[in-house]
Amino acid sequence: MLDVLRGRSGMANRALDRSFRCLILAFMLAALGAHDLRAQEAAPRAVVSGFQDTLLATMKEAGPLGFEGRYQRLQPAMEAAFDLEQMTRIVVGTRWAKLSDAEHQQLVDLFRRFSVSTYAREFSGYDGEQFEVGDDRAQPGLGTVVETRIVLKDDKPVALNYLLRQTSQGWRIVDVYLDGTISELARRRDEFSSIIRTQGVDGLIALLKKKNEELAGS
Repeated sequence: MLDVLRGRSGMANRALDRSFRCLILAFMLAALGAHDLRAQEAAPRAVVSGFQDTLLATMKEAGPLGFEGRYQRLQPAMEAAFDLEQMTRIVVGTRWAKLSDAEHQQLVDLFRRFSVSTYAREFSGYDGEQFEVGDDRAQPGLGTVVETRIVLKDDKPVALNYLLRQTSQGWRIVDVYLDGTISELARRRDEFSSIIRTQGVDGLIALLKKKNEELAGS
C-alpha cells in the first residue's frame, strides 16, 4: 500500500511540475508578446506619428497657448522623438571633438531650445492641416526614413520626411527633409559651420542665444 501511495505521490508531483512549467511558459510567452508590442509601438513610424499628433494638437490650440504655451507642449514631445544631442554634434561638425564637456552641454541646451522654439514659432496656427504618415524605408548606413506629408486645405500637400536612427533609448529622429529632399540638418550645419570658422565656438554660442531670444519674442 505504501508503495502504491508513494507511486501516486510521485505521479502527482510530476503532474504538478508539468503544470508549473506550463504556467511559467505561459508567462514567458505573454511577456514576449508584450515586448513585441512595445517594440512595434516604438518603431520609426510610431515615433513620427506620436510626435505629429502632439504637433497637430498644439497647432489647434496655438492662439490661446501663445508662444510659451506651445513651447511647453512641444518640448517633451521633441525630447522624446528627436536625438537632439546627436543633431547638435552633426551641425557643429568636426570641431565637436575639440570642445570641452561644458561646451558640449551648453551647445546641446542651446540647440534644444532653438529647435523647440523654431517649431513653436513656425507651427503657430491651424487652418485645417492634417498629417499623413506613409511608408518607411531603410537607408543603409543612414537609418530609416519615414515618409509623411502635410495636407493643406487650399494647396497641394507638402512632403515632410524624417530620418531616424536606432539609439539606446529607441528610434529617434535625426533629420527632417522638407519637400522630401531638403535636409534641415545640412542647412543648419552650413550656417553654423561658417560662424565657427570665422568666430569660433563662442560665436556659435552667441548666435544661438540671439536666435532663441528672437524666436521667443516673435
